[in-house]
Formats: sequence, C-alpha cells, structure tokens
Amino acid sequence: MDHGRRINALTYLLALVCCLIMAQSALSAVQIGQRIGEFQLEDASGKTHSLESYLSSGKVVVLCFWSFKCPVSLAYNRRLAALQEKYRPRGVAVLGIASNANESPAEIERNTANLNLPFPVLIDKDGAVADRLGATHTPQIFVIDRSGVLRYRGALDNNREAGESGRTAYAEEALEAVLSGRSAAQPETKAFGCSLKRKAF
Repeated sequence: MDHGRRINALTYLLALVCCLIMAQSALSAVQIGQRIGEFQLEDASGKTHSLESYLSSGKVVVLCFWSFKCPVSLAYNRRLAALQEKYRPRGVAVLGIASNANESPAEIERNTANLNLPFPVLIDKDGAVADRLGATHTPQIFVIDRSGVLRYRGALDNNREAGESGRTAYAEEALEAVLSGRSAAQPETKAFGCSLKRKAF
C-alpha cells in the first residue's frame, strides 16, 4: 500500500472510531424523563458553575452545545440571547457548553469575549457532559426542569435563517410546557449544524 492510501485508510479508520464513540455515547445517554445528575464546569473566565446551584434556586436550565468554529452555532447566538432575554424573568437560565476536542480553553475564552455573549459558555474539557446528554451537534439544545429532569433535546428551531417565516420554535414550545408543569408535546427533535469533535482515543 502506498503512502497516500495508508493516509486515506488511517483517516477513514479515525472517522469510524469517532462515529462508534458517538453512537455508543447516544446509546448510554440520559433519556427524556430521566434526571441528568449533577455536574460542575468552569466557564471561560474560570468561574465554576454547578447545575445543582441553578436547580436549588428554582431555575429551569437550558443548555446549548456551542462552538466558535461552527457557522451554524454562531448564527444562533442572537436567537439564543433572545431566548434568554425572554425567559430570564420567568426563572430560566441559559448556559452554553463547549465540548469540542479541537477547541482549547484559551481559544474559547478569547472568542466568547470577542463575541460579547450575554450567557456563560462552560468548558466541557473531556466531553463528559456531552456524552451524558447524548449531544451530537452544535448548536443543540437541552431543557432541564427544576427537578433536574431532561424534558427536551434537539434543535432550537427548524430555521437556519434568521427570519420568522415558516419557523417552528421547538425549544420555546418545550419551555412553555415545562414552565406550565406539562410535558413537551415534541420532547425530541433532530439537531443540525456541526458535529461535535471527540478525541479519537
């Protein structure tokens, strides 16, 4: 086998390993209606955020897997900020989570500062929280009720464009249900954007 074919074979093998890791992660992930359990992550400035601290103060938590390298994720920054602004008075906390293996904490800190994001971005260095939740893409939304139970997983909406035409606001519909003490009518939707980058080994 020549050098080029060896490189292609190795690239294919690494891609296959990554796919298998993500598939295994999805199979073992927390399911809708289950408690996700406590986690603590630092944000880009080094401040530690505990899920329990948000829940104990009566918050509904929205997690959004986020990436400064993903154009789809970046395009949703404004909509995510608008979601936070709309629901903060009703006891909702929006948190970004950066889980990509190819994004360093220093890069994340620099980019979150440059983007002047109105919500903290937590750094999931080893991807453990992404694995626990079965996260696969950026952006991808998870809605957690005040008891720490996963109530929604999927896309923020169905519209990659910023316009309202034909838009179905999945995450908002799930939030309205959770805040009203109901189950979401559509608790899971297909996420789209950029695949999360895992460590191959």
